[in-house]
Amino acid sequence: MSLNSTRTPSRSRPALMIVALILVALNLRLAITSAASLLTMLTEAGALNAVTVVLIPAIPTAVFAIAGVSTARVAARWGAERTVAGGMVILVAGLLIRALPDPWIVVIGTVIATGGLAVVNILLPAVVRAHFGRSIGTVTTVYTTAMSLGAATAAAAAVPVAQRLGSPTLGLAAWAIPAIIGLVAWALFMPLRGERGTGLAAAVVAETSTHSAETAAGAATRREPFPAGTWLLASFFAIQALLSYVLMGWLPSIATDAGLSAERAGLLLGIAMAVGVPATAVIVPLTRGVKRMRLGFAIVGAASLTGMLGLLLAPTAMPELWAAFLGLGMCAFPLALALIASLGKDAAESARVSTAVQSIGYTVATLGPLGAGAMRQMTGGWTLVLVLLMVGAAAQVTVGLLLTQVVGKRGAVEGR
Repeated sequence: MSLNSTRTPSRSRPALMIVALILVALNLRLAITSAASLLTMLTEAGALNAVTVVLIPAIPTAVFAIAGVSTARVAARWGAERTVAGGMVILVAGLLIRALPDPWIVVIGTVIATGGLAVVNILLPAVVRAHFGRSIGTVTTVYTTAMSLGAATAAAAAVPVAQRLGSPTLGLAAWAIPAIIGLVAWALFMPLRGERGTGLAAAVVAETSTHSAETAAGAATRREPFPAGTWLLASFFAIQALLSYVLMGWLPSIATDAGLSAERAGLLLGIAMAVGVPATAVIVPLTRGVKRMRLGFAIVGAASLTGMLGLLLAPTAMPELWAAFLGLGMCAFPLALALIASLGKDAAESARVSTAVQSIGYTVATLGPLGAGAMRQMTGGWTLVLVLLMVGAAAQVTVGLLLTQVVGKRGAVEGR
């Protein structure tokens, strides 16, 4: 099948395909933020115990770290669109499993649901490139905004939904409804038929699969050096992912331990996720030029430090303000993604850099939510955790400023 034949459906119904993309993207953080908001209720109801409550926030980064190679290989064979549909089926199954009020079943359901999320998360950029090649930036902004809004909605509404249903585990499972809607829209509006592994989307994921396999296997057959700055960027990505997923997983628990209601604590996470939507539009353009880049690193670092210091010293005084600062600090993630693309001399090298940076970053970041939960249980409070997070935020700024020096030298050499 030719490239033109795979793109014909895109021309005939682009609006419906964008609707399907948005409905799928809305679900990409629901399983994570809804569980974070319900941790206290789940523990009180006996649906989580002292061990499993620590595992839940650590599962997403662990699954994201190992999902790249297998996902790219499957998509290269079956096509990105079909594989996304399969990921949505896995997500729905995992969310429904979490309805059962048993600690280890909730963990298993979370692993399954997060696995589905990882598959979809990895492949949506390839789908966008395949079907919206002339509007990649615009469509990417649309679906990432939908993702953030979905995360914010789930964080803020998880507790009220669970209270209305009379069960925190039913509250977890309720988020299968928007996932089912997204799956149905994807099946109806996306071109899933045709030869396996054809079209631009398959070519993109096949290329990514090749570079993912090389990175995972130590590049045994191809030992090309990575661009200057790759390992600094990997360090920055790891620190920002660790900070973000500790806060994404534990912010509601920090707030409830400080004396806030579970509903208000969930709302804080919703605020943090929602602030990232407009803030990203301001932060990402700061990657254009070394001076602007330094300002970007300084802004996200200062915002994180302010929010964490507020939680440490006055958690109940202005918690919504602290949450807003933390949301601005989480914009280190889109900042890192923008820098990944700038390091590669072409799409192939950017794919290789992306795989290395994100694989290393998510592997290291897994220690954050896991360690934070363990420290909370050992010390009986969040003081040590918040102090260490502040140290991490300062380290993130330092690594970012070092990275600007490398990028500046690279730009001078290339005449940019």
